[in-house]
Amino acid sequence: MTWPAVLAWILIFAGMVPRSPLFLLYLFFGFGAFGSLNLLGEGGGVNVLPQASCAVFLVCKILLSESQLSRALDIAIDPGKLGLLFAYTVFVLFSAYVMPRFFAHMVVVVDLNSLIPWPILLEPSTSNVSQSVYSALSFGIVLVFSLAGGNASFRRHYMQALLGGGLLLIATGLADMTMAAAGLADLLQPFRTANYTLLTSHEILGSKRIVGLMPEASGFGPPCVFAATSLALLRPCFENVRLHDYLVPLAIVGLLAMAALSESTTAYAGLVVFAAVFGANWLRRTLAPDAPERDGLKSEAIIVFTAALVLLGTVILMPHALDFAYDMIDSVLFKKSGSDSEIERSSWTRVAMQAFFATDGLGVGLGSARTSNWFAAVLSNTGVIGAAFLGWFFLRLYFLRYRGADPRKSEFLTALKLSLVPWFAMAWGSWPTADFGLGVASTLGMISSLTASGGMSSIRSGVTVSRQIRARSPPQST
Repeated sequence: MTWPAVLAWILIFAGMVPRSPLFLLYLFFGFGAFGSLNLLGEGGGVNVLPQASCAVFLVCKILLSESQLSRALDIAIDPGKLGLLFAYTVFVLFSAYVMPRFFAHMVVVVDLNSLIPWPILLEPSTSNVSQSVYSALSFGIVLVFSLAGGNASFRRHYMQALLGGGLLLIATGLADMTMAAAGLADLLQPFRTANYTLLTSHEILGSKRIVGLMPEASGFGPPCVFAATSLALLRPCFENVRLHDYLVPLAIVGLLAMAALSESTTAYAGLVVFAAVFGANWLRRTLAPDAPERDGLKSEAIIVFTAALVLLGTVILMPHALDFAYDMIDSVLFKKSGSDSEIERSSWTRVAMQAFFATDGLGVGLGSARTSNWFAAVLSNTGVIGAAFLGWFFLRLYFLRYRGADPRKSEFLTALKLSLVPWFAMAWGSWPTADFGLGVASTLGMISSLTASGGMSSIRSGVTVSRQIRARSPPQST
């Protein structure tokens, strides 16, 4: 076990000492930057990543606090809150055990953890167990963030923890870049102990792809885009002036730069969607009279307009200055479709969808098939039933609105919903499993904490009111 792993365990156990879960909350987002660190050490067999380990303790910390278990159960089974996601989680755990055995040796899949890159006959594997754990943990994160997200202090710390996680992504990217340039890449080896295929030294057009402390560039660039999107949209909700005016903009610019330097096709596609979402949100806030921080809209427009003028001036005055950038975009985006890696990834999705149809839409079981598309992963692994539960949950969550009168809460909710749009786009291009991940799970939990509809809560409140009315009514004479 390397010293970063030992330090990570010390920090996690230290987070269990105070009564408040806030220390673990900050660790949770901070550990998201260390995706190549195995806490069991190199050669430990199973990958135990820092963020997942911290998530287990964070879930336990919140659920075991006073009176939270009963509330958690109500929220989990309430159709107006997380009932659909709970049903999805129960079904996929069932499918992970049953489907690989029911359809064993009847269909072919590309195994999730196998080093064999071609299709093999379906049979139960350890990936069914590991993906079941990850999916259950993702639901746990959604649940506890939904429990705590209604608290104003927790929302404030959530945004600050998100900012801290973004800054750590930038720091790890800079460390990877500078260490490689100085010929000291071996100094980062203690952070790269995960049992994955680590692609940390690839180059495109002679330029090293920045991977931070992730297994590969496609694991580093997309989280940077997701973090930048979340911070850019949540910036009006930051009440601290120093964070709002200085640190958050700096983090956004740094994350966007790291995403560009990752030279990841998925990250580049996410950057395009980020620009579209940011522009649409700016227009929405311009037209909404109650949007918070409306005074900053003019400065944002001036900054974007100035940057566009500088770029245009550079193209006109120095037409060859951006040749490398043109070549890089052409290589990463437009020529990617003919590359060997893209052909291989496309074959994963094709084989998985063939398995989906071969099972008459029942799916091959959670963790059985590798894809390069999250939507295809959900369909092929969990079948029509799982996809229906999950799709219904997402649609319901997006259509529900905050019913209070606080414009800052309404802005917070809208920002979280929009922040998922680039993630959906990137998950379409590159996502191997049906699990949506812990970062997205935290966002879903915060969204759920500010939305509610019908469900058990309304039923119980209606029963309570009717009982109070009957208790206060005078007895009728006979």
